Amino acid sequence: MTRVDHYIEQGAGEPILFVHGSYATPSTWRRIIEGVGPGHHCIAIKLPGHGGAPEPEDFDAPTIETELALIESVVSRLTDRPIHLVGHSYGGVVALALALKGSLPIAEMTLFEPVAVWVLKLLQDQEMVTRVEQFLAAYFEAAARQEPDACGRVIDFWGGGELFARLPASVQAAMVPLLDNNLRHWQICTRLDYDRAALSRCTLPTRLVCGSDSNPVAHAIIDHLARELPCSQRYQITGANHALVTSHPEQCLAILSEPLARSGD
Repeated sequence: MTRVDHYIEQGAGEPILFVHGSYATPSTWRRIIEGVGPGHHCIAIKLPGHGGAPEPEDFDAPTIETELALIESVVSRLTDRPIHLVGHSYGGVVALALALKGSLPIAEMTLFEPVAVWVLKLLQDQEMVTRVEQFLAAYFEAAARQEPDACGRVIDFWGGGELFARLPASVQAAMVPLLDNNLRHWQICTRLDYDRAALSRCTLPTRLVCGSDSNPVAHAIIDHLARELPCSQRYQITGANHALVTSHPEQCLAILSEPLARSGD
């Protein structure tokens, strides 16, 4: 396995690019990468400020172009073959933005609970927009007060329950320094501005995956994307929550290998 500042890679063959979420690192994908098997070139991105990667330089004016430029640079160095683009949580937001940008050759895409809250505004889902706004008001206030374990509010919100308290103490402690990065991610997620035409033009074969026990907001985002992306298929993993890629790796692997119809088939 090769490790550098912004990515980890192993294997050779068909390239699969993994983008982890907020409050996470490429270790999110460890069991899935182990299960992919031979014949695949697995590349796991380290988002800025995560897993030892340098911090982003745009805290004053956050932009997802920081992540997209990083991924474009890594992929162009490592492969010229179309990638299977895989993202979880905030990584799903980044993956979808990359697909909409169209700057890299992508063969297919799999999104595990992308927290693309901009979709809710676009589709005028006011009930879910209100849920997000109420959560964010309380979360940003807790962060401003420097509330201990404010990061746990995000874990519990997306997971649909009191999950943070059940995490190992070492995992909780590792999340605390990522608070500023998560606040940056929320600013990006809420300010992205695409139209429905952009989604309809994205004809990549796409898997959209959620856990049955996750927040209804996560389900709403998946449902809206399933209707708007023309070549998408929705999947649900029973008994899983927002941590599905680590809690249910076997089911995630099975979904990743599901064949999808391609545009024009």
